[in-house]
Amino acid sequence: MTNLYKNRFLLNLEHLTETRNPILLRDELEIEAITKIIERGAYLWKVRSYTRWFQRWFFVDVNGHQFGYHRSGLRRAMCVVKSRVLVDFSDIVDVRKGWRSDVFNQIAKEVEGKPRSSVDVDENTCFTVVVGGSNRNRTFDLVAKTPEECDTWVRGLKHLIHMSKTQEKSEQFDRWLMKMFRSADDNKDGGLSFDECLSLLKQMNVKLRKSYARKLFNQANSLTRSSDREQVLDENEFVAFYHLLMSRPEINTLFSRYADEDDELSSEGLSQFFYRELRCTKHADDCLELIREYEPSDLKHKDEPKMSVIGFTNLLLSEEFQLCESKHLAEVYQDMTQPLSHYFIASSHNTYLTGNQLSGESTVEGYINALTKGCRCVELDCWDGPKGEPMVYHGFTLTTKIMFHDILTDAILPYAFKVSDYPVILSLEVHCSAEQQARMAHHLTTILGELLYLQPVDDLTQLPSPEQLKRKIIIKAKKLKTQLCKPMRMSKAEDINDGQDDEESSQSEPDSDNEADEEPVQADGTISSTVVKKQQVPVECHLSDLVNICQAVHFHGLHYSKMHGKCFHMSSFAENKAKKLISNDLDGFIDYNRRQLSRIYPGGKRADSSNFNPIQFWNAGCQIVALNYQGKESPCFYNEAKFKTNGNCGYILKPSYLRDQTSYSLNDRPAWSPKVLRLQLISGQHIPKPDNSTDGEIVDPYIKVKVIGMECDQREFKTNDIHDNGLNPVWNETFEFPVFYPDLAMLNLAVKDNSNTGVNELLGAYAVPFTSLREGYCHCPLLNEQRQPLSPATLFMHVSITE
Repeated sequence: MTNLYKNRFLLNLEHLTETRNPILLRDELEIEAITKIIERGAYLWKVRSYTRWFQRWFFVDVNGHQFGYHRSGLRRAMCVVKSRVLVDFSDIVDVRKGWRSDVFNQIAKEVEGKPRSSVDVDENTCFTVVVGGSNRNRTFDLVAKTPEECDTWVRGLKHLIHMSKTQEKSEQFDRWLMKMFRSADDNKDGGLSFDECLSLLKQMNVKLRKSYARKLFNQANSLTRSSDREQVLDENEFVAFYHLLMSRPEINTLFSRYADEDDELSSEGLSQFFYRELRCTKHADDCLELIREYEPSDLKHKDEPKMSVIGFTNLLLSEEFQLCESKHLAEVYQDMTQPLSHYFIASSHNTYLTGNQLSGESTVEGYINALTKGCRCVELDCWDGPKGEPMVYHGFTLTTKIMFHDILTDAILPYAFKVSDYPVILSLEVHCSAEQQARMAHHLTTILGELLYLQPVDDLTQLPSPEQLKRKIIIKAKKLKTQLCKPMRMSKAEDINDGQDDEESSQSEPDSDNEADEEPVQADGTISSTVVKKQQVPVECHLSDLVNICQAVHFHGLHYSKMHGKCFHMSSFAENKAKKLISNDLDGFIDYNRRQLSRIYPGGKRADSSNFNPIQFWNAGCQIVALNYQGKESPCFYNEAKFKTNGNCGYILKPSYLRDQTSYSLNDRPAWSPKVLRLQLISGQHIPKPDNSTDGEIVDPYIKVKVIGMECDQREFKTNDIHDNGLNPVWNETFEFPVFYPDLAMLNLAVKDNSNTGVNELLGAYAVPFTSLREGYCHCPLLNEQRQPLSPATLFMHVSITE
């Protein structure tokens, strides 16, 4: 291992020990010192490539919860406010020390092999701030003057971001209001006039009578009235002004049912609310704790603590009252001891791509993004690269290339088990020469080491369980049928390949991952010559040795697989081939998926990185339904909603009828009684404009309700639209529908704008598996097309499920 690789390897090991818990600085004096340093700011180099460096003045705004810099590079006192680039702490998804971004990976290639005296960048002074908020992350790649200064920025930013993200919901809401205030303060004088406030309210989808707005404006302005600021609201006054607008009559009505004559809610009244409305028991001590946690006023400090309607609203907006059961989001609650083939597995297709399949950019960031979302199966298309180093990209296209080594060191090693301890599958599509396959094996074993699952399959009759495979990385690729290679020597790739011969290569199982739509088996039972032509890449023995329970083989039919297939044989199917199997023999395909893993991938015609609907393949028990994670369509929305449950561990236990042999066919209409879902859609709060824009007219929102799953369960409804109201539309409409297969069903809610143009644009959406629905009153957070929160936008509803 070169010194460069060794340094990066050690940095990632250091990161690996950090990622299991958020960084918390215990010493208050240290917190204060570090905060003051980065709040004061410093010159840092902002790097875009090895030759493009820009010196900028970076700083943090602790009160505003923002990180930023001045475009001009001048210090804060010499710079106009409009030149600042600011990022909210809530939008920062990671802070990384060292060369662990695509920009720094390019720099690593440039400096590799150069004399140390000619290299003007020290990796220990480099760090990256990763910003989310769209279908792909963007990075600030920065260089400090010294390693100590770099450490200060990394530790300080991690601490401030963690503290910001753990604030109370009410504090987060006020921060959102302040952010809106600052965006509307065009002249940056810290105040908004009455007309500017009205303009901002329109941008926020709020419509008011002018006289009523003036009354509230004056009321908020009087809170800190002074002679020179009487006609404007400052940031805090605007927050107070907006709170005066917020009226929740539906919550007031609910609150009054259990409040006493003083319009206050005691612990006994709160206990009654839980019992009658939510069908659960909360003891008095538990209710007192909730009052102390969510009541903002001094009522919680009385001898007998009470809750106001504001505290009650805060409670209903908490995690405990989300549409999706909070336990299902926070904990692994399913049985994880069954064979791997009994689980749906969160899976990504062409993970490296951030754009289309023909000219998109290949990035390490794509793997980090997928893994931090809970993905457990990522794909690497491997091709020969320069200097004997394998590259990953989409072959025969104009996509950019990244190094196989960089993916392992910067993404797989530090992020494989950051959000889940359950196994990660590296799906290798190998087009490399034998020499570079040996190099791949070398990198896998030296970088991932003991994380690799290397147990031989022998006479395995069923796959091991996710529990048995915890914190293990599984290699999916072709496997030689012959004996193991000679021991690998850690030297040149040519030496590592010693022992490979042509006879061994010819005995490998054909790879099923040729990403083509041809039928491998023709009508006469012979294998298509087109496919055979694509499979001339020999299998290198050292790479083959790393393959065990995910051996890529061609699919020769359901009957053949039932008679001769092994549990560790795994086939991949283009979407059209999988659809044919479902159409021709659904029960047979389900039976196949009880024993073996199947991987479904998007067809070759999806050059735009669009996705198929995964529901139909989950209904057939297919485990690895691989999607383009950069997509913005409904399929990605459903996929993320499904795998957010079970603690976001990336594995969902299939229902019993997809795991065990059954006496009935899923093609038949169910003979049992369904569950009945009764959904009362009450109101919405802070509904944004399309694309979260501040332009255009106030929206006329309505809700489109869909139940997706087995064909017999699919339903679709819509509410009436509410004219000119994005602040607090009230629908109060109720729908009922039967669900026969609740384990496969999902509820999807999409809020749309009823537009006169004929294009009813999406305003926000949310999806949740039927089995994770919370009964009773609850709020549903809305997400945008990139599955990012549209905070503070929510829907308020009541859910009940009966037999």
